[in-house]
Amino acid sequence: MVKKMIVKLMLAWMLSLPLLAAQIDLDYATFRGDENIAVLEVYINVPREMFEFVENDEGIFESNIFFRVALIENDSIVAIDEWSIKDKKFSKEAELGGQKIPEISMLQIKPGNYKLAVYAFDLNTKEKNSNSVDITIPDYSNPNELNISDIQLGLQMGKTETQNKFSKYFGYDILPNASLVYTEGRMKMYPFCEVYNLVYQPDDQNTYEIRYSIYGANGKLLKILKETMKNKPGNSAVEVCQQGLDLSEFGTGTYFFVVEVSDIQAKKSVVKQKKFYIIRNSVGEFITASPDGGDVAVDNLTEAELDEMWGPMVYLASNLEKNQYKKSDVIGKRTLIANFWKARDPDPATEVNEAEVNFHRRVQTAEQVYQGGFRKGWRSDRGRILIKYGEPDEIERFPSAIDSKPYEVWYYNDFEGGVSFVFIDKTGFGDMELVHSTARYELQNPDWQNMLEQL
Repeated sequence: MVKKMIVKLMLAWMLSLPLLAAQIDLDYATFRGDENIAVLEVYINVPREMFEFVENDEGIFESNIFFRVALIENDSIVAIDEWSIKDKKFSKEAELGGQKIPEISMLQIKPGNYKLAVYAFDLNTKEKNSNSVDITIPDYSNPNELNISDIQLGLQMGKTETQNKFSKYFGYDILPNASLVYTEGRMKMYPFCEVYNLVYQPDDQNTYEIRYSIYGANGKLLKILKETMKNKPGNSAVEVCQQGLDLSEFGTGTYFFVVEVSDIQAKKSVVKQKKFYIIRNSVGEFITASPDGGDVAVDNLTEAELDEMWGPMVYLASNLEKNQYKKSDVIGKRTLIANFWKARDPDPATEVNEAEVNFHRRVQTAEQVYQGGFRKGWRSDRGRILIKYGEPDEIERFPSAIDSKPYEVWYYNDFEGGVSFVFIDKTGFGDMELVHSTARYELQNPDWQNMLEQL
């Protein structure tokens, strides 16, 4: 009882610290462990500029970062990993633009539903940044079920002589892509996954077929990247592409990387998919290079795919842009989407369009956290507010009570002098609806507390 109380106090302490505005990239993958235990790998990227560098006695500027990764079940921490690092730069003026620190954590946990939370504490300023996502740990224990682990998507891969935290057991390091975003200059994907419970008979033919494919956001097959027949090494296998998969022919958008495994002798198949994003930074180059005047980054998309891409963009679009899009044919829609981000680039001198990158990260978060039933996460009320206004500075969560429905209040301290958004779970099924806000042009209902009463 005392231990559980300490864990809950620790959780309350982590949640009470002030949040910074920068974004921690967070991804994860699960793998089969021993018996009924799964191995959870947590992938993190943190911007170096998020932390304050302080000059030490040797004239070197250091940031001191403390990481905490926690799995939370029913408001209690059930698994935790902590470590600290020092980041250095050799002059105060050294540019950090866009540079990120990759980190990885490994936890062992039973199957179930959890909240995965990552915290990065700046020990120089005592400030904190965090990110979290609801996850499901699958059960890999059935020996008769052909199965695939989650898919890890890497940015880089190379042979290693020295074992380190990014090393896989086949002698290679994989640098994880926690943002799941691929951009100019980094258009090679390095996937990794494991295959479990192949039927293996030593004196018989033992083969399985593996296929890598790319699908669009609308579920349409765009390209088969690889299709190979392999010999089974045993009852399990490792799938990795050491040369990387070239994504350069695909334009800006949301995609799915799909792995299909067929056990030929057992006549069983299994499929796993992983969402990822491509962001083309030099939009102008693609427009001028296009033979028909359209944007090459979206030139291979159908009108339905363009509409899918445009969906969450309406939260940022002006009324004029919305009307133009409705009246445009497919060529006009391609041009409008290309110019949409060019007009919003906060610093055209840089290679990365920060506004577009932040937008896709917000959409990714909305899809991961707020998706429910047949509705996409970006269509939810919380998804819309997240995409339009960014991460809130503070969230107050109020669970269900005997006389009150569960609700949340989001605070944005620097917008319009400070605004709030109130969401209520009216049905009890976890769908938080916006019922009141103090922001201009948002829904306002001063009597929103009357809606909290349980029937």
